[in-house]
Amino acid sequence: MGPPSKEPVEAVVDPRAAPRQSLLEVTYAKLDAKGVGARGVNDLPSRVVLLCENDSRLESAETSGSFWPAVFDAARTEQTGNKTPFAYTGATAVYPDSTLVAIESTGGGILAALRALEKILGRAKTDDGDALMAGEKEKAPFASARVVASSEDAASAFPGWHAGFVEALALDDGYEPLEEARVLKVATKANVAVVELGMRLGDAARAEDDAAAALFKKALGEMRALELEDAFPTQQQLMGVLRNVDDGPPTVSEFLDVYDAALDVDLDSENVWPPPPPLRF
Repeated sequence: MGPPSKEPVEAVVDPRAAPRQSLLEVTYAKLDAKGVGARGVNDLPSRVVLLCENDSRLESAETSGSFWPAVFDAARTEQTGNKTPFAYTGATAVYPDSTLVAIESTGGGILAALRALEKILGRAKTDDGDALMAGEKEKAPFASARVVASSEDAASAFPGWHAGFVEALALDDGYEPLEEARVLKVATKANVAVVELGMRLGDAARAEDDAAAALFKKALGEMRALELEDAFPTQQQLMGVLRNVDDGPPTVSEFLDVYDAALDVDLDSENVWPPPPPLRF
């Protein structure tokens, strides 16, 4: 008798070996479907909310309205290559002694705008308040600026760039620092208030032509911060946040030092030489 015949063995295919998309590829596909086309943090839609101390007491939003477009123009000059120019949306809520600013763009656009603002504020401290913006000499209207909120991959809430004045009570005898436990609550309230303002402005932009103008005027003309129950923080609360130097939000320079600085990673093998001897068992 000859050796028994062997039946052919069916090859077993490991289902895990089949080609499949990575999580990163799936995320990119979803972004492409939405028309975002992002390929990194600098391409994702982002928003930053700033709290600025006015250089002088204001009675309207006119000064701030002309200042920020010049900042954005300065930021666009940093772009290299054939990239689409940074697009900015947002709003300024101008108080008598401070200003809340919401800026929306890509992550790269946000950082470019903050770098331009940092340079302008730095020149304002060394050149008697004058800063060069968009080829002209203009006075920086802020003594300082702090970042109270930053959001990545955040849908745009504002239909364009807007400015409005907040009816608030300003004090003539100065402001006291806000205690640390309340700083975060006030910063959160400020962030929510400006985002809700953007949503109201977005509703106005989507309204019929006859109603749009009235809705825009209502959203920007009815900003009040006279009582603690109002949507916007009071002037005393915002100035209290600015006066808390030790426990308040980071300045623009401090924010950039963290989010716009080159990575500095030290490997253990670089820090320890010669390497420790192997353990003996």
